Amino acid sequence: MRRTLAVVAAAAAVAGCSSSPPDYQPPPGQLVAGTAQVTVNGQDTGTTEAVQCTPAGTMMTISTGDAGSGVSAVVSSADELTVEAVGIRDLGGFTGSYNAGLGGEAKVTMSGRTYEIAGTADGFATDNPSFRTSGTFGIRVSC
Repeated sequence: MRRTLAVVAAAAAVAGCSSSPPDYQPPPGQLVAGTAQVTVNGQDTGTTEAVQCTPAGTMMTISTGDAGSGVSAVVSSADELTVEAVGIRDLGGFTGSYNAGLGGEAKVTMSGRTYEIAGTADGFATDNPSFRTSGTFGIRVSC
């Protein structure tokens, strides 16, 4: 009898483990780790899973996309969260950059593991690179 109960319990445990776990749903305001959402000049450029986060002391370097199209950002957490630099490569028809102390503005907040970076960058429109312009950006990325 005892052996029969052990076999039934083992079978029930195996049957319970055969279903796949539910998809992870992050809390409101957060993204699944390893994903990013970017907007440029109000245009949603989509969600990517090509995300790399590299910590170095109080600095976090964040990269999305590839060499031809994407975003790179450096965030400092030395005293408080601050944006040190943002580079936008051919997203939403815009290529440009923000660098702390050189004009423009950028802010960063964090919810869980999700950074939210927003500001303005100086650069040019991809279809008209002869003239400088500024653009707005919003980056949500989870490391």
